[in-house]
Amino acid sequence: ATRSAIRYIEFLRANYLSVAPIVTGAARYGHGKYVPQNGDIPSLDSMVLEMASCLEEKLGQMSASFPDHSLGFLFLINNLYYLIEQLRPMNFVNFIIPVFTQKINNYIEYYLQVSWSPLLLCLKIAPRRLRRYCSPVPKFDSEFLKTYEVQKFWKVPDPDMREVLRRAITEKVTSGLTQYLGDSDTVRITGSTFTLQELEEMLQELFEG
Repeated sequence: ATRSAIRYIEFLRANYLSVAPIVTGAARYGHGKYVPQNGDIPSLDSMVLEMASCLEEKLGQMSASFPDHSLGFLFLINNLYYLIEQLRPMNFVNFIIPVFTQKINNYIEYYLQVSWSPLLLCLKIAPRRLRRYCSPVPKFDSEFLKTYEVQKFWKVPDPDMREVLRRAITEKVTSGLTQYLGDSDTVRITGSTFTLQELEEMLQELFEG
């Protein structure tokens, strides 16, 4: 569906000078058959924006059907990023790019909250006075491995977006661990199967498919 929408938009771009008067005429004299939803821009530009917005809405509906919400958000990120990269060379729709870029940033934040934030809760379960007797780190390790093994082979085709996601996840995980280590007055992850560097290296293997 995403590729199909892109093909239609590319057709409109390639034939802009021919199609624009037709769409403008339909908007003005079509007796309501086509009413642009964005009256402050040319009618054809509005049509393209409406197509892209409709696609985003359909993708959102499809993502909601994923049993794993993390995978649903990744589906949205992949498709919207692909859409942006295909639209970027089309100067006449540049006004769409910042809108969809912000949406992708929001989806990345939602993905992090659903996938990786719960791991950090493990480090907050044990009260400070009980940590020497009941360290939360083994529980963190266990949940980390579960999430990592599930998502390791998920696919993010674009290398730039793959790197963005890896950096965001690494920052999320390591910042939580660093805070815990600071709170517990230690310089190493006591009781952990991994070193901090090993965790970072593992996260750099995500999303190769």
